[in-house]
Amino acid sequence: MKRIMFCGVLVLISQSVFSQSNTILKGIIKDASTGYNIPDVSLSIAEQSKETISDLDGQYQITLPAGKYDLRFSAIGYTTITKKVVLKGDEYILNVGLPVSATELSEVIIQSNKKKEIGVHHVSKISLKLRPVNSAQDLLKTVPGLFIAQHAGGGKAEQIFLRGFDNDHGTDFAVSVDDIPINLSSHAHGQGYADMHFLIPETVGDANYYKGPHEASLGNFAVSGAASYTTKSRLNQNSLKLEYGQYNFVRALGMVTLLDKKNFLSKNYENAYIAIEGTYNKSFFDSPQNLRRLNTFSKYTVDINDYNTLTTSVSTFHSNWNASGQIPLRAIQSGLINRFGAIDDSEGGDTKRIHINAQLQSELSEKISFKNQLYYISNQYNLFSNFSFYLNDPINGDMIHQSENRNVFAYNGKLSLDTKLGTMNSKTEFGFGVQHNNNKISLNRNIRRVLLEPVNSFKIKETNYSIYLREQLKLTDKLSILAGLRGDYFTFDLEELIPEPGKDDNDAFRFSPKLSLFYDLTQKIQLYAKASSGFHSNYSQAAVDQKSIHPLPRAIGYDLGTEFKIGNRLIANLAAWYIKSDAEYVFVTDDGFEFENKGRSERIGAEASFRYQPLSYFWLDTDLNYSYGTLLDEPKEANKIPSAPRFTSTGGATLKLKNGIKGSLRYRYMAERPLIEDESVQADDYFLMDAVINYTRPSYEIGLAVENIFDQKWMEAVFYDSSQLQNETTPVDDFHFTPGTPFLAKLSVTYFF
Repeated sequence: MKRIMFCGVLVLISQSVFSQSNTILKGIIKDASTGYNIPDVSLSIAEQSKETISDLDGQYQITLPAGKYDLRFSAIGYTTITKKVVLKGDEYILNVGLPVSATELSEVIIQSNKKKEIGVHHVSKISLKLRPVNSAQDLLKTVPGLFIAQHAGGGKAEQIFLRGFDNDHGTDFAVSVDDIPINLSSHAHGQGYADMHFLIPETVGDANYYKGPHEASLGNFAVSGAASYTTKSRLNQNSLKLEYGQYNFVRALGMVTLLDKKNFLSKNYENAYIAIEGTYNKSFFDSPQNLRRLNTFSKYTVDINDYNTLTTSVSTFHSNWNASGQIPLRAIQSGLINRFGAIDDSEGGDTKRIHINAQLQSELSEKISFKNQLYYISNQYNLFSNFSFYLNDPINGDMIHQSENRNVFAYNGKLSLDTKLGTMNSKTEFGFGVQHNNNKISLNRNIRRVLLEPVNSFKIKETNYSIYLREQLKLTDKLSILAGLRGDYFTFDLEELIPEPGKDDNDAFRFSPKLSLFYDLTQKIQLYAKASSGFHSNYSQAAVDQKSIHPLPRAIGYDLGTEFKIGNRLIANLAAWYIKSDAEYVFVTDDGFEFENKGRSERIGAEASFRYQPLSYFWLDTDLNYSYGTLLDEPKEANKIPSAPRFTSTGGATLKLKNGIKGSLRYRYMAERPLIEDESVQADDYFLMDAVINYTRPSYEIGLAVENIFDQKWMEAVFYDSSQLQNETTPVDDFHFTPGTPFLAKLSVTYFF
């Protein structure tokens, strides 16, 4: 009898053990301060020797036996936290917020098989904060090797340099904010014009950048590279900020949470906030710049249910300013004006921009998500420029007025799948969209902003239909592949209003394959190779009038490099690259609507980046970049690409102490570069240093930013071409430049509540 009872007890125990059910542990990991979902967060469970990583949307999932566990969440730039849980039942949901901390290079993951996303470079949060920032355009400086230059007052988009490209205002460099492309095609002033001044820097929650044409989700203008910014989903706290600087720089900012609760408009969680920024800058020029800028941004997020989240936002921007333009060197040398003077001080402009954005994120299953986006852009623009003074009209002068009135309507869709192909982990992204531009642009001759005569005017309807497939596949434990196929179809409809009324149209298709291979040689050494095709569109006027030239010039790019760690304190990236373009099709702004095809071009270069962290609160970085560009259809003695940077370097030191002190000291250097094809004229090099120091407490922050610490005299933007002053009888070839910022200090005070 005892034996029977003993056997019965064993049966009951065994049934209890073997019937122990598994629990699906899942949730979303967010930035505790911004509410933005964090990708690539490592979740490790010591009791089971298991780990997983959050996906691009910050979501994670892992199956564990019921029981007690210590869950360790860690990510670069965030404080590691541990959560104790007791798992039971079929499902356990745990959402986690990670506090921001200093970046620990020891936590940087080199291996591609440890990452959910490869081929994307993330900008650290502290890099976004510890920079002198006059506008959001300065955030572009966080991209290694990227330089910007302002050459027509503080209200116009900056000139962008990267990988040997003088991108003008964005012709070969793509920018997006909340998945809205910022570059404007067939713009009144420059193809791919990317004006970021509408963006309030403090609303930026995350930033990524790309080098070369290798990202399948990016289409038009993404040749030398791209940058994408995401605004905060919510505010950690309300704030009021006031900045004051030399030369009567004043900036005020308010950011306030309007809604952060359930059961207001919905039964689920809702959040809404608004940010308002106003800026005035008299500036250091003899003729006051009088820049006035007013920006607003509002964002509303609602969890419709457990599977659908709706995000809407509205931004408005209005700016007007005066500019001293690009002045000739001979006017300074003769004593006619000083370095900060002007030949025509009536230059400048005004611009207005509105964005309306709606995004619906839907989780169709644990492995499938679908994102829908609708957005609208309104852009009004007026720019008054005088590049050649009295060259074309010795009596009235050469001032031109460029204007546009644009409306953009667009839809984007993106389906993401996490699956397996046999035994290989696969992440597939399928995207499609349409963007329609309805634009009216015009060019007029003016005298000190007073209309003299119209030159031309066009109505433009340009539509871009796009589709792409992006596949991230883990072939082996060491080898991962990122492949993409992209197709873009454009229609160009042009109606000329002045001087000769008429209509014409054209269309074009561009197929862009992408391929990147990542091989983890060891846990601390990764090799990569990339080969891809990209493009930028030409002006609609060129696409219609020059049908023998493809409206979507192709660019082919190759990268070969390695990323590695030495110990836990040093991380480096070495790369060689090559980009060949079908056409250098240039818009000549000072000669009406003329389009000059420079022909095919090629650029070859190398990059080296180093990050060293000797102490947990102190780290150093430097980036070295070299490029050499030639025009393939020009004679060898005169085939160098004008204004293309050769050697550049950026870097600095960053400090972050526990007592609330944060600071950075940064340098940037641009070497001499040719200004004309035969290299007989060179732009001078320059070396600058900036500094930022902040002291942060729970209820306030005090900051000091200093630009150009050593007060160097430098040329921010420089060209070599012809002009004629009023007292001259013939044109003169000369340097024309915008003087760079002198020593400039700004103090800021922020109150948190």
